[in-house]
Amino acid sequence: MVVERHRLSLCRTARQAGFTLIEIMIGMAVAVIVMAAAFTILTTTSKSLQANERIVDTQHNLRVAMELLVRDLKLAGFGNPGVAIGNCTNPIVPADQTPTGVDSGPDSVQLLVPTTRATGSNRWTLKIATTTAGTSQITLQTGAVADMVTSGLVANTSYVSIGGSATAQVTALDASNSTLNVAIPPPLWFQAEDQIYLLQCIRYRVVSAPDPGNLCGGVTPCLTRGVAGVTTGPNAEAAIAEGIEDLQLAYSCDGCVTAINSGIPDHVIDDQNGSNTFDQADFLSNVPWTTAPLTPDKIQLVQVALVARQSKSDQGFGETNRAFVGSGAMVVTGDHTLPADSTHRRRMLVRSVETRNVGL
Repeated sequence: MVVERHRLSLCRTARQAGFTLIEIMIGMAVAVIVMAAAFTILTTTSKSLQANERIVDTQHNLRVAMELLVRDLKLAGFGNPGVAIGNCTNPIVPADQTPTGVDSGPDSVQLLVPTTRATGSNRWTLKIATTTAGTSQITLQTGAVADMVTSGLVANTSYVSIGGSATAQVTALDASNSTLNVAIPPPLWFQAEDQIYLLQCIRYRVVSAPDPGNLCGGVTPCLTRGVAGVTTGPNAEAAIAEGIEDLQLAYSCDGCVTAINSGIPDHVIDDQNGSNTFDQADFLSNVPWTTAPLTPDKIQLVQVALVARQSKSDQGFGETNRAFVGSGAMVVTGDHTLPADSTHRRRMLVRSVETRNVGL
C-alpha cells in the first residue's frame, strides 16, 4: 500500500512539472524571430506602398502639367488682334534659357490665350444680340463685366474676342450695367449667348529653390502659370503642378529658311537639315526668335519636354531610413541634360503640339 501511494505521488509530480529554462529560452527565441519577420514584412510593405504612391503622384503631376500647357499652346493666337497684349508681341513668345548655347536650366514661354466663363448666371456671353449695322457697345449677362474686371479686364488696355470672329479693344466699361464699349464694324453681327473671351498673355515657367516669392508653396520645384509679374488676383502666377523640374521647348516653323521657297510659308515644315524627311533636327532650340525670317509667327509645331521628380525621396525598404533609389543623369533635349539625383526618382514626358492659331 505504501509503495502504491508513492507511485501515485510520483505520477502527480511528473504531470505537474513546468517548462525547463532551456524550453522557455527556445520559445522566446522563436517568438522574437516571428515578430521580427512580421515587423520586417509590415515595414517593407508600408514603404513599398509609399514609394508607389509617390511615383503615381509624380506621373499624375506630369500629365496635368502637360495637358494644361498643350491646351494653351493649341489656343495660342485665338482672336489675335495683331497688336501686343501685355508681354505677348506674338501669340507665342519663346524664351529659351540660353538662346545662344547649351541650356543650364528650364525654358519658359508666354502665350496669348483666351479666358472665359461659359456657365453660371454671370457667364461671359452676350445678353442682347447685335445687328448688321455694327455696334459700339455690347451688353453681357448680369455680373459678367464685374467678373471680367476681377480677371484682369482694363479699359483702353484689354482686348476681347466675340466668338473668335471679331476682336476689339475695350475702350470703356460699365460693371453695374454689364456693358463694354467696343467697335464692331458692319456687317458683323452676333446673337445672344455668343461667347466673349478676354485675351491674356500667360507665362509658363519652372520655379526652383530658393523660390523667394513662395510661388510653389514651399514645395519646389513646380510649374507656374499666370500673367508674368502679377502676384495677386485670378491672373497671378501660381503653381499648377508640383515636382516639375524641367521644361524644354523646341519649335518647327514654316518660312524660317530663306533658301526654302524664298522664306515664304508654303504649309510644309521647313527641312532644317536637308534630309528630305521630317525629323528631330527640324525642331529648333537656342534661337532668339527676334530676327526675320526666324520669327514666332512662323512657328507651326512645338515640342514640349517636361521632367517631374518625386517631392519626397523614397526610403529603404528595411528599418533604416536611407534613400535606396534615385535618378541618374537625364538627357532632356540635345541642349540640356539634368545632373544625377541620388535621392529622387524622375519621369519625363515629351509631346509635339500643332499650333492652330499662330500666324492667322
